[in-house]
Amino acid sequence: MRLFVSLILLVLCQSLSAQFGVSSFYNMNELRTRDYPGMVRDQVLPYENSLEGAVHYWFRLPKKRIEFQPTVYFAKQLHDRPFNANEIGIQFKTNVYVFDLGTDCNCPTFGKQGPQLQKGLFIQLSPGVASHQFSGQDRSTLFTVGGGVGLDFGVSNLLTLTPLAAVRYGISNLQTGITFTDDTNTPLEDVKINLTTFQLGLQATFRLDKRHY
Repeated sequence: MRLFVSLILLVLCQSLSAQFGVSSFYNMNELRTRDYPGMVRDQVLPYENSLEGAVHYWFRLPKKRIEFQPTVYFAKQLHDRPFNANEIGIQFKTNVYVFDLGTDCNCPTFGKQGPQLQKGLFIQLSPGVASHQFSGQDRSTLFTVGGGVGLDFGVSNLLTLTPLAAVRYGISNLQTGITFTDDTNTPLEDVKINLTTFQLGLQATFRLDKRHY
């Protein structure tokens, strides 16, 4: 938790004269085992959905609408059944505005000309690292990859609102402390578990750099 707070403070301090944002997500989590001899193939395990909050800093390429959002987040399960789990993580989100890629206007979404869909729609790639804390267990840290789609709505020079739909996938094994057995009730070692998170959320981005208004 102290690491997460420190990262938030760092992002906010770096953002005071530029563009930064906050976002909130509803996470639909799916915990699933990989194929393993002696187990039911591809088991789905109980894992509660969660709420997630995040902060990000913003910068972009100078001549193309490819924008970068280093992000830190914290997610907490809505219920503690069958175990309580919290997640903190870092993602390097990259937004590519596929219909407005050649625009070199270094200005807020509100200041860009053209149809809303053309100037506001983007696809997002988001590699990262996540750390999970389960009740009674040590932290489990894993690499993640993600992707999504969003649409910017420029409310003013100061504020842009962005609904988002995304998915985050753990590409390394998640250690949950669950014990698995085969058909003869013999404990199995090194069972691989992956977490996939489907996300729906809303982002608010603030731009304080008045030089580009």
